[in-house]
Amino acid sequence: MISFLEVLERATTGPMMSAKEYDMKVFIPAVREVVKKYKIKFDANNPCPHDDDLADRVYQAGLELYSKVGSYCTDTERTINFTKEEIEEAVYECPKEVYFGEGPDRVHWKGRMPDDNTLPHCHVGSGTNTTEEVALKMVEAYGLITRAKTTSIPSLTTVGGLNASSASPMETLAAINMMRIAREGLRRAGRPGMAIIDLHPSCSSGIGTIASSNPEFGARKSDGWIVAPHAELKINYDSLNQVAYLSSWGANIGQEAGPIMGGYAGGPEGTAVVTLAYAFHGILVVRATYHLTYPIQMLHVCSTTPEMIYVISTSSQAFARNIGAPYYALGYASAGSATKQYFYEAAAYLLAIQSSGIGIEDVHPNKAVGTNQALPIDSEFTCAFGHGNIGITRKEANSIIKKLMEKYLSGIKTPPKGRNLNECYDLETMKPDDELLKLYDEAIKELKDYGIGFK
Repeated sequence: MISFLEVLERATTGPMMSAKEYDMKVFIPAVREVVKKYKIKFDANNPCPHDDDLADRVYQAGLELYSKVGSYCTDTERTINFTKEEIEEAVYECPKEVYFGEGPDRVHWKGRMPDDNTLPHCHVGSGTNTTEEVALKMVEAYGLITRAKTTSIPSLTTVGGLNASSASPMETLAAINMMRIAREGLRRAGRPGMAIIDLHPSCSSGIGTIASSNPEFGARKSDGWIVAPHAELKINYDSLNQVAYLSSWGANIGQEAGPIMGGYAGGPEGTAVVTLAYAFHGILVVRATYHLTYPIQMLHVCSTTPEMIYVISTSSQAFARNIGAPYYALGYASAGSATKQYFYEAAAYLLAIQSSGIGIEDVHPNKAVGTNQALPIDSEFTCAFGHGNIGITRKEANSIIKKLMEKYLSGIKTPPKGRNLNECYDLETMKPDDELLKLYDEAIKELKDYGIGFK
């Protein structure tokens, strides 16, 4: 694999063009070309296809796309280009497994295959907005879910009552404070060695991530750090600075990618290809040891429509079959927590990604907006789901997903808001109220009737 220094050199010597030229004259035409060449076509009757040939064509389309467009550095206004041979070599050499955590909580994560009969990596937690009053209790609740392998931590909205606005000193302090809070929360849960990954959700800037990585605040080398690109396939010096810092001491770097269907990636076919192409960006530019993806629909801003289930299914299968590195997906439900519709949407998304061969994470409620929206019971649902559906095939998942969609698609445009943490939990004990427990039990019973397992 070419070195990171070579990547940086290409960021300063590659073909120069404006971001608009890259989008309109390079990226969009190339996406359309490869979608047509590899005959990729969305089928509404099969939101979770069980077609290995389609998965491999999505992979080849993504490979060709990335060899044509590369990554665009917004600070230098140059493209970072790679040959097809360089990309293939990087895929061959990239890490295929990663270790997180310490002591009894140390976990080994490696890639899976579609229709795999092994347990997926079960990740819990939420990087969504959370108030200071509940952040500690939230992390403790995540740690108490014994089947969870790793956790994300909340994003603090304020520090001492001041808004943690992007790239401000308050954001840096929010990241530092949250790191301290998170480590204490896991200690209280009896899991001091549990890995915190996707650091750091309180930061939109590299400086906050770097600052909060000091071990005195609780960060450990066995945790995981996330580096984000910009839509589509763009990166800036802020993110590259994170990579320079993290790779210099051997951090577990995760690449996150959120392609937007309805934007430059086009429809579901193009978005599936672009989602896969981000893997190459992650391996070569971000130097990732693990990958997180969350394609999103521009219109409804959720992940559970037939088109978006198709995007995540096909791109995940393409990745699993041809790259095989640690990979998982984050979904966004349109419905809020503590609603039946949320559990229907979450089950559909989890069915798609588990059967497609990748790790699972909580589906975030209410399109991941609002404060204190994510609930610990959502994380419990995710782990019970993962353990209850080991070995489920794509064909089986596809059939159940279509039935679930009949229950929730009509509510996508005007979803139920649900309740937040303050409204349905005792904040002292972090126990859900009777109303939520009753709804949860009813949802589980209904989902079991569809053939979904919970353990």
